Amino acid sequence: MSKTDGGPRRSGEKRPQPTAIDLFSGAGGASLGLVHAGFDLRLAVELHPMYGETHAANLPGQFLAADLKELDAEKIANTAGVGVEELDVLFAGPPCQGFSMLGSRVVWDERNNLFKEVLRVGSALKPKAIVIENVPGLVTLANGAYLRAILEGLKEIGYEASCAELLAAAYGAPQMRWRLIIIAWRKDLGIPHGYGFPQPSHGSSPIGRLLPNCSILPEELEGFVNTREALGDLPAIQAGEHTDVYSGVPETEYQKKMRHGLTTELHNHYAAALSAVNLERLALLKPGQDWRDLPHELLPAGMQRAKRKDHTRRYRRMTWNGIPRSVVTRFRDPKTGEYTHPEQNRTISIREAARLQGFPDSFIFHGTRSSQYEQVGNAVPVPLADAIAAEVKRCLSGELGTRLDKPFSRRPVPQIGIRGELIEQAMLQF
Repeated sequence: MSKTDGGPRRSGEKRPQPTAIDLFSGAGGASLGLVHAGFDLRLAVELHPMYGETHAANLPGQFLAADLKELDAEKIANTAGVGVEELDVLFAGPPCQGFSMLGSRVVWDERNNLFKEVLRVGSALKPKAIVIENVPGLVTLANGAYLRAILEGLKEIGYEASCAELLAAAYGAPQMRWRLIIIAWRKDLGIPHGYGFPQPSHGSSPIGRLLPNCSILPEELEGFVNTREALGDLPAIQAGEHTDVYSGVPETEYQKKMRHGLTTELHNHYAAALSAVNLERLALLKPGQDWRDLPHELLPAGMQRAKRKDHTRRYRRMTWNGIPRSVVTRFRDPKTGEYTHPEQNRTISIREAARLQGFPDSFIFHGTRSSQYEQVGNAVPVPLADAIAAEVKRCLSGELGTRLDKPFSRRPVPQIGIRGELIEQAMLQF
């Protein structure tokens, strides 16, 4: 009998609902994925109190607005109602700006050391599984030192850990968003490293075949949810406007899923107001065009001096048959990237961005609009979190699935083995 079975059960005996805590929860993308997968979400911890309004309106469990560095593990355990070794999954998505290719990537960025707080809480609570979510930039920052430090730290507190880069689009989210996922099992469970990573449900490429920041062939995008399939049913609005009523019916499976249980009321469908010159720029762009297709005199002063090979996503208008790019917190600004609506002269609305992140339309974002943009842009894609949570849950029940196999074969990472595991002691002091 697998050690993950938790002992014999009589025929027909219902398995207790597994428990979960979500650290650095943000608006609740990972939390919602855990709930979808059947976890009992006991607690979400997030620094920003305003996010608690969104949590209370959409999710079960307690919410703690706190800086994890100032929160002791006993407080977390008591609030969640779990004892040592009782928690099934500790999910954590430490702020990734210090790791991101879009960020400063400064090695001494203090946010880069928040993983130590995850290890501290994990060491105290000793959950069965620890899942850490971050950006692929973590793989290369400081020549991989931070990734190795996290994997070594997990080993030191008693866990078998592996990592892989997963693409949200491969799990049903209409978005080319990559995440670095670390899954660690408490050693006494007997689950070898490399288990818990879900096989892609969309497209034809296995884990490790497609790479972030590398060209992807058109045929490799087949099977992913495109822009029209995700957003085509949402009503037209102008920049600076919103509407709270649907104007049509859902036509695709994804649209039907997003609108499940709703009739006429639409939430968070607001598009940011734009300056007159930005509206003039957008009016000249066709789908797939970007700043290089604008008249030179209409470009911002800084971009008039830019090389044409640089910033190729700025001011780009989305295409209906394309796969949307990764959503960021600044998607309201057309110069940030490919966030201009395929037909309308505006950037995508909060609701449209939320759909790209996999949040159903019934999930209502609260707080100021500025906060809502941050909540959506920083979220873990719900379908990806759902897939990971479901696979981890199966492993906890003793039903081990497919083991991770050479996730970095196309881009070798020093000291990372064929199961995504650390193969050599490499702990660095930070």
